[in-house]
Parts: sequence; structure tokens; C-alpha cells
Amino acid sequence: METDELTAKDLSPFADLGTAVEVVEAGFKLRCNEWPVTVVREDAGYAVSTNGKTRHHPDAGAVLASPEFADLVKVAKNQAAFLAPERMIGRPVPIACAMKEFEAPLPSWNGSEKPWEGLDGWLRTAQSSRLPGGTDFLLIDGPAGVGKTTIVREAALARAESYDGSAPLILQVVSRGRVLQNIPDLIAYALQDVRSNLTVNQLIVLMRHGLVTLAIDGFDELSDPNGFETAWSGLNGLIGEARGLATFVLAGRETFVSTDTIRKQLTSFNPIRDRLAALSLADPDPGAAREWLLEQNGWSHELLQKEFVEPIFVRGSYALRPFFLHLISLEPEAMASNEPPASDLLTYLVDVMTRREATKFVEALDPPNGNSAVATYERYVGRFLEEVARDLAESQSEALGDDALDLLARVAADGLLPDDQIGAVAQRARTVVFLANDLKAGDVRFAHEQLLQHFLSREALRSVGEGEIPRYIRRNLFGREAIDVFGHVARGREEEANRFLKTVRKRLSAPSRDRTNINLAVLGVAAACAVVFEDADLEIGDVGLGELYFPFAAPKGITFRGTTISILHAASTDLRNVDFGGGVVIVTLDIDDRTCLPSHMPLPQILVRAEVTTADQDTIRAALFPTGVVNNTSARLVWSESLAELLGRIDR
Repeated sequence: METDELTAKDLSPFADLGTAVEVVEAGFKLRCNEWPVTVVREDAGYAVSTNGKTRHHPDAGAVLASPEFADLVKVAKNQAAFLAPERMIGRPVPIACAMKEFEAPLPSWNGSEKPWEGLDGWLRTAQSSRLPGGTDFLLIDGPAGVGKTTIVREAALARAESYDGSAPLILQVVSRGRVLQNIPDLIAYALQDVRSNLTVNQLIVLMRHGLVTLAIDGFDELSDPNGFETAWSGLNGLIGEARGLATFVLAGRETFVSTDTIRKQLTSFNPIRDRLAALSLADPDPGAAREWLLEQNGWSHELLQKEFVEPIFVRGSYALRPFFLHLISLEPEAMASNEPPASDLLTYLVDVMTRREATKFVEALDPPNGNSAVATYERYVGRFLEEVARDLAESQSEALGDDALDLLARVAADGLLPDDQIGAVAQRARTVVFLANDLKAGDVRFAHEQLLQHFLSREALRSVGEGEIPRYIRRNLFGREAIDVFGHVARGREEEANRFLKTVRKRLSAPSRDRTNINLAVLGVAAACAVVFEDADLEIGDVGLGELYFPFAAPKGITFRGTTISILHAASTDLRNVDFGGGVVIVTLDIDDRTCLPSHMPLPQILVRAEVTTADQDTIRAALFPTGVVNNTSARLVWSESLAELLGRIDR
């Protein structure tokens, strides 16, 4: 549709409740903010008259952006104030960026030291070359912790601070831990965050005229079977309503937010006039990571050559992700050891930082037992952060208010610290390095999602091992990244992990009406991979699993029966000991060149590899079992992808 002319449909969302837009010979009349407004077409644009004043605008977009309607100058000012506290300072970790797929002619990616500047420039160039009536889609994919959220946020901040109407504002929509109802709800939350009076319907009009770009951050997180179809259906509806000059940015992990997925799920995508590009983010090159660390305080060539540090720079190491490199850069002394840690890198860094925080508590509070109290305060810091992680998981939120934080600080201290110290400790609790101020004033959150998952994993090991099933185990779903973190935490806590597995075996022997068995199954697999070396004695049956991931080589004794697995992440994993028995359905299998599969397993409905995603069964069979060794499917029912997905949801 053409967007250089205003229509009654464009103005209706701005009319006061209970009033309608009146179409007159030369334009429109309506009531907006309790004032009568007249919009008149002119040879050079539009004249808007209200409250005895008339302003002239060159086009429809300028009318909608004006103070009489959306007042985008004010929105930009509020958005800049909202995002500025999160601004990146200094040279960022040098991640790799590449445009890897295109649908219709689109500009190429011009690299920049700051990738958000590259994103801003690319979006501007794409806007100027848009096809008439077409919608542009940019997918930003990459592993967790690589910087997708940061890049979109920094680009939105830059647009807001320099807003002059020449380029659209970027509205970043993030789920922020909420249970998805529909995309308009998430948009409403985002508008509320920037203190905007705009409604969702008004925003759609602005998108239609190319005044606002919508960026949905973490779209892969909407893959929960209770929300996946809702998410795509909602996006399809939104695209239809915003068609004109709209641009959508979808950020998430490559397994879920891919051009193949877009082509399949976006029924509203028009290959003739719509355009699609994919920006892939990857970990920095090891050499670039070394150079960046040398620029940080306390780092030297000598330190980089230490036996403890060298494995960080192995290509593919998760330590190369910006989040981990940033943590590492803050701990040059801790990384100076020649002794490798007994646990994974994140756990080691968390332990170092926890010990430092405990020392700060002792120095500030000067307890009677002096330095011997450091170990006690170290346990307190860990318990406090576990309680915070649990509260956030159970409320499905990302941040806590002061009152809730104070309560958790006191709960964690109960029975561990003397009563006369609890008040002072609670006052200092929000200052621990693992927490950061949230964008909402007065609230705090974990400094990074990985830290939240680390402490939630510790809490899950402890509480389930003690026989309790927390609400987040009964209600939430654990994705690949959460399962991976859990497995690494379990590996460093063998005694707790074995108690956890004992509870899991007992609970899985009986059915559950909620998600308890789903979560205990996937977490039990991770724990077994972490601490079992002979027989895991873990049988999983009659359940539908969302995401299944093996963080380490699978031991013997893990058996699946009558199980639907929506997504089996098998990239770089060894599953040769896994027993996939009768009635197992795998909807999507994600593999790479280092995947080791068992000799007998059911064919997946969809195979995901770095180079291609396919649903062709002959291609899948040839790729997985080139010698022809595969389960005999002729004697059993082969479920279609849609039926397998439906059965998985019914089981949930």
C-alpha cells in the first residue's frame, strides 16, 4: 500500500475514545487529546490546525510524528533517558558479524568496530532502497552471550539520541521473563518502559509509515510449545496490519530464528516485494580476543601465555563470548594460576567473585570472629543469590524491587548469621557485584542471564536433592542454555548432583500433571552426563520434552521410551550410549560435524545443520546413517511433524 497519503485508518487510533474520524472534502476532522483537530491536504503536504494554531508538514509521516499525534521527539527523548544508563563504555569485544543469506536485493554489511553502528548504517541504507509496498526483515542470530541484545539496544539508543525524523526510532521488545500471551502485550510493555502514551494500534500506524522499526529481541525464547504458534501467528497478523514501510528485526539463536524458519512460519511473507536478510554474530577470533584483553587493566603477554589462560582461546570455546571475556578481563589475578580449575570457567569466576564479596562484607561489618567469618559470608552470598534466582524464576520476571530484595536478603541470613548482623547485611546485599540496577528505577537484576542461570542451577540442585519440587520446576521450561549451565554446575557439585538424580529417578516413576517430569527429565539427563561414569539408571518415558541437550558425553543407562522430543540439540555431543526405545519421536535434530549418534535411533522429522535445514526424509536418512543402519520404522506409526508437535503439547 502507499504510505505517502494519510487515511482515516491512520488517524483513527489517535482519535479520542468514543469519537470517530470525519472524512471531509479536503482532509479529516477528529478530536485528539480533547482538542478538535483538522488535517487538510495541501499541494506541499498537510496543514494541521488545533487550538487556534496551524502547522504545515511536508508529508504524512511528518503529520503522524508531530506533537499533535505521536510526538516522536518526546518519545525519543524518553527512550534515550531510559537506555542511556546501559550504554556500552569503551571498545567492545570484537565479535564477528556477517550477512549470510538474502532474499531480494539488499545492501551488504559494512563492518564497524562497534557493530551497533554497522546495524544503524545498514538499516538506513536498506530503508532508502525499499521496494514499493514491501516489508523488510532482518534476522540477527548467534549463540547466547554473543551480544545480540546489546547491539539492538545500542542501535536504539543511538537513534533516540540523534533523532531528527530522518530515520525511524527502534523500539526494542523483550520478553523480560514474562509468560508470552501475544506480541501486542510485549509491545505494550516496551512502550510503557519508555513512558510513552502510544498504544499498540498507534504504533502499528507509525510502523506502516516507516517511523518506527520494531525489534523483537529473544524471539527464540518464544519457542515454548505454549507460545510458539502464538508468537508466529501474532507476528503474521502484525505484519499484515503494518504492511507499507515497516521493518522488523528478529533476534535469537540461529536454530530457531533462521531464514528457513521464516519462510516456513511467516505466511504473510511476500517473496516478490518483501526482503529478508540474516546477520550472523559469532564469537571473536582468538587473536582479536587476545588483543582486546591486552587493552584491559592488569593484562600482559606473560599472563596470556599462562597454562590456565591458553585454553580460553581455543576456537569454539564459550569463554570467547563477550560476556565471559568481560568477566575474565575483570579477574587478571585469578587467571594467573598455572593450575586449571576443578570446575568450569564460569563457576570458577563466580567462586572468585563470591569470595571477594564475602571479604567486603567482613571488612564493612567487622564481625566478632574476624577473618574466620569469610567462609560464612561466602555461603551467605551464594545462598542469597540462589534465593534471588529462585524468586525471579518463580515470578517469571527479570528484576526485583527493593522490598522483595530486602526480604530475600533476610531469609538467606536466617540460621546462618547472628541476628544482630542481619539488618546490616540486608542493607548491603543489593551492592554485590552479581547484581545490577535494572532499567526500571529501584529494581535490580542479575548482571547477565548466565549468572541468573548459574545460581538457579545451584538452587535447583539443592532444593530438588532435598526432596522439594519448586514452583519453577513445576511451571517453567528449561531451554538449551539453561540446561548447559545446569550441567556445568552439577559437574562441580557431585554430591548434590547425585542426590538430585536420586530424587529425579523417584519422581519420574510416577506421572505428573504439570511440567515437573518434563523438567526433571532434561535436568536429570544433564546431571547424569556431568557426574555419572558407569550406569545412569535413568529411564524417561511417556512424556513430551521441549528441548533436550547433553552437555557432556552421555553415560550408559539413559533410556527413552514413548517420548516426543521437540528439539534434540546434538551439535558437538556424544550420544552413542543413549537408548532410544520404542515410541520415541524426534521432531527436530540439531547436529554438526562432531556429533556422535547411536547406531539405532528414530529419524527426526527435521534435520538442522549449519549449512542447511531439511525435512526430506531420504536426505535425513542419508546424512545420519550413510550405511543404512537405522531403526526399522515400517513396523511402527510414523507421525507427521504437526501431529508430533500436537501430541507433545497435549502431554504438556
